[in-house]
Amino acid sequence: MNFFSLLSLFAFLVYVFLGFYAFLLDRRSRLNQVFLAVCLDLAFWSFAYSFVYGAPTKEVVWFWFRISALGWCTFPGLILHFLLVLSQKRSLLSKKWFYPVLYGPGVLVLLRALTGVVTAKDFDRTPLGWVEVGAPENLWFWVHSIYLIVCLVLGLVAVFHWGGRSKVVREQRQARLVVMTLSLSAGVAFIINLVIPALQSHIVPAVAPVTIFIWGAGIWRAMIKYRLMVLSPAIASEAIVARMKDLLILTDPLGAILKINPQTEKVLGYQAGDLLGQSISLILQDKEMAKEFTNCLLKKSMEMVEKEIRFRTLTGDEIPVHVSCSVIRDEAESPVGAVVIAQDLRPTKELEREIRVRTGAEEALRKAHEELEHRIQERTAELAQTNEALEREIIERRAAEDLFRTLFMRLPISSYIAQDGKLCIANPEFERNTGYQEDELIAMNALSLVYPEDQEKVKKWSLEMIKGDRAHPYEFRAVHRDGQIRWVMETVTSIRYQERLATLGSIIDITDRKESEEMIRQLAYHDSLTGLPNRTLFRDRFRIALARSERNNSEMAILMLDLDQFKEVNDTLGHNLGDYLLKEVGHRLSGFLRKSDTIARMGGDEFMILLQEIRNREDAAQVAQKLRDIFQAPFHLEGQVVGITTSIGIAVYPGDGLTVEALIKNADRAMYQAKEQGRNRYLFYTSAD
Repeated sequence: MNFFSLLSLFAFLVYVFLGFYAFLLDRRSRLNQVFLAVCLDLAFWSFAYSFVYGAPTKEVVWFWFRISALGWCTFPGLILHFLLVLSQKRSLLSKKWFYPVLYGPGVLVLLRALTGVVTAKDFDRTPLGWVEVGAPENLWFWVHSIYLIVCLVLGLVAVFHWGGRSKVVREQRQARLVVMTLSLSAGVAFIINLVIPALQSHIVPAVAPVTIFIWGAGIWRAMIKYRLMVLSPAIASEAIVARMKDLLILTDPLGAILKINPQTEKVLGYQAGDLLGQSISLILQDKEMAKEFTNCLLKKSMEMVEKEIRFRTLTGDEIPVHVSCSVIRDEAESPVGAVVIAQDLRPTKELEREIRVRTGAEEALRKAHEELEHRIQERTAELAQTNEALEREIIERRAAEDLFRTLFMRLPISSYIAQDGKLCIANPEFERNTGYQEDELIAMNALSLVYPEDQEKVKKWSLEMIKGDRAHPYEFRAVHRDGQIRWVMETVTSIRYQERLATLGSIIDITDRKESEEMIRQLAYHDSLTGLPNRTLFRDRFRIALARSERNNSEMAILMLDLDQFKEVNDTLGHNLGDYLLKEVGHRLSGFLRKSDTIARMGGDEFMILLQEIRNREDAAQVAQKLRDIFQAPFHLEGQVVGITTSIGIAVYPGDGLTVEALIKNADRAMYQAKEQGRNRYLFYTSAD
């Protein structure tokens, strides 16, 4: 038997002693019972490992290693169980599902350890004894490692939080000692039992049950010095004082404060160090009361005083309290101090106030009920008379509504009634103009019949007309059921329909008028042959562009185009094909230019182009060259292929003129100069022209 075997047997004896020692301190304590289970688990683990270290053969090593699995497989669950009981996680521990979750992984690992490989796949003999050969490639190695780490981390966190929340110094120190020693022993054991074997380093035997001595020593110190798992009257009284809901103050015979409980700190706002050694008069609102308190302490006959007084908090607020003051005497019956227990009366006062308010409210409610009963009797008689009149009014109103509906349905114009934006009723003329039947229109959103782009305007205009801010009808586009867009004119007014506010609307179809207006506008501003803007529209757009150029301090250009030898086309192919050619030219030019530019037919074979927002004359020259290029492709006119060129004159604003007349005139001069120089070219206007 080698050194590690003896050390492991010693650990076995220590764990057995420590477990039963704690158990005998308080056999009914759940904490002591679970700690005994942990110690027995460690003792079994240590006992089995004492034979592993010094086994004569590898078969014996494997036998005792599997026996030891009962200890190291269940240890993670047991240690977490102990730490949760210590940290008072009663809610979690009361759940039935918790224990299968806590011990289930350990049982699975134990079954695997008894039949296969978990943490060790082999053993090597060394001068120090048999050393485990780790099996990190095995899934069960990581299952056991993760199970152990999770249990330790959860337990340590629970104890750490418990110590941080506790108001009892003894419990804070217990928690600190347990966390420190368990963290240290777990770290050392983890390195020796798992990390070193996993690195295939076969130097030191696995001594985890021995390294946990560190934690066992910490538990022993906590039991001896901080009374862990020990129940005594002093400890019980300390816990009671720390957790009592009343204020407790201990003073000496002169009224100097010796001790206060946490509830006193919480209610008065002081820290214990702020009040210790101070006179109790510091927290008594009534100075005479403080003097009387000190005098009573000095009287040997005074036993107990109960009185309702006021305490003063750190912030100066007054708190009503009911105090019970008892004198503490020594064996000679001399006063050695006093204990003051004070009950915070604020909840009681608040409850009394609520009771008074509720009592007053109940009395007022009773009187109101009696008055209501009297009024009900009076109103019952009145309602009987009113009911007869109401029935007559209902009959008359129904007759009026029937008459209104009859007249409404016979109106010769499209009419409807809507409430909350939904159609309620529509006459036959409205059905004819929309294409919908009345049963389809009912509950339909009125705006759904309006062309989407006009809906916001219709909402605005109808509201203005109903409010009286708009006197004349408004026009918009309506969508027929077949998808056709029709122009209509509408008037609306507010009425009452079926006892609710409603909108009465009347609509007239003005599509024919709109089409006529559009045709007139088209003829007035567009060339009848090509559809391009004419001279009038060109001048209007020039004025708009001129204002933009003056505002932005930018240039613009007018290009005058004239088709070369167009007369020969007319004479050779006829005027019909000549007109066709002009249309094709206009189509090509329109497809080439930007949306901001304007092309117009000025008459005959002359076209005018307005270029806005150009940077310099070079921009105009580039456009003119591209215009010449698009004439390179021939035109196909009803089977005839016609090639034609153009001469272009360019005038730039503001250098070549400030008005449309001056720019057109100068562009025309430059165009004729281009024709004189051989056609099929562009020229800028110069003063020498």
